[in-house]
Order: sequence, then structure tokens, then C-alpha cells
Amino acid sequence: MALFAEQLVDEWLNRDRYFTIRGMKDGRDEIDLLAIRPGASGLEARHIEVQVSFRPISYISALTPEQQKKLNARNRNSPTRWEIDVLEEGVNAWVDKKFVSEKKTRMRNKILNGVNWRFSFVHAKVFEPHELELIEAHGIELIPFKGVVESLCRKGDGWVGGAATDIAEIIAYSSQQ
Repeated sequence: MALFAEQLVDEWLNRDRYFTIRGMKDGRDEIDLLAIRPGASGLEARHIEVQVSFRPISYISALTPEQQKKLNARNRNSPTRWEIDVLEEGVNAWVDKKFVSEKKTRMRNKILNGVNWRFSFVHAKVFEPHELELIEAHGIELIPFKGVVESLCRKGDGWVGGAATDIAEIIAYSSQQ
């Protein structure tokens, strides 16, 4: 599902005139999408992470190793309901890992240094809606996947030929029936 969702988000960004780089890796670290386009006051630069689930069974974030040990949890993605402080700490670690760590900053700066990167998170259904509020509190734009798909299904801009045009056209066709 991850690759499919990323392809659709990539297409959505391309149709909005962004040049995109998908799946940039440095060792085990990866950035889902980087998007750049000219804007009124210079280049607009976005770092987008995509995590789409239609039947979520766990949190977006994971327990930190310290939390896992403290809570005696078998795995870091335990679906057990977490207390708010545990959730906050997990989200803080997730935001750092996905967006603001030194390694992610270095990766982005290899592509385009000296710009203000805007962070976005594309999601579908979530196990715990409060987690989205905590992510947004870090200044990360939340983008519902449903809106991405609906935008791709709209007619009128005449844009075709991106990475996921065929997929978007299949979705648009099936939604017309």
C-alpha cells in the first residue's frame, strides 16, 4: 500500500507543478517525497511523508526503546491504548525521525540548501485521532489521503503524463460509475 499511496501523492504534487524526488535514501533512512517548485518569493520546498492505512491496528508513531522497556511491551508498535504522555513522547520521537533529525536535514540540504522546507504528512484512517493533533502541533501540515485522491479524479486541468496517471484515471473512472 505504501508504494501505491506514494505514487498517487507524487502524481498529485506533479499536477500542482512540483518537481518531485521520491524515496530518497541515505543508509536505512528514507524521505518519502521531496517537492520543489518556483513560487512568488523564491523556491517552495516541501518534505512529505506518506502513511496510509484504511484499517489501522496501531499508532502512527512507535514506542521509544525506553518506553518499550518501561511499559514491558513486546513490540514498539503495540496497539495497547497509551496514556497521553506516552503518546506525546512517541509522536515527538516520530517527528524527529521523519522530519527534523540531523540526518533528514542533511539529506534535504543535499538537494536544496538554504530554503525553508515545509513539512506535510499524508494519512488516511488512524488508530488514535489525537495523534494527528500532536503531529500538527509540531507545525506539520496534515493532508487527508482522501483529498489527494479526490483532487486526482477531478477533470479540467488537462494535466496528464505523470508517474501515476494511469492509476488516477482508473480511480476517476471507477468513481463515475
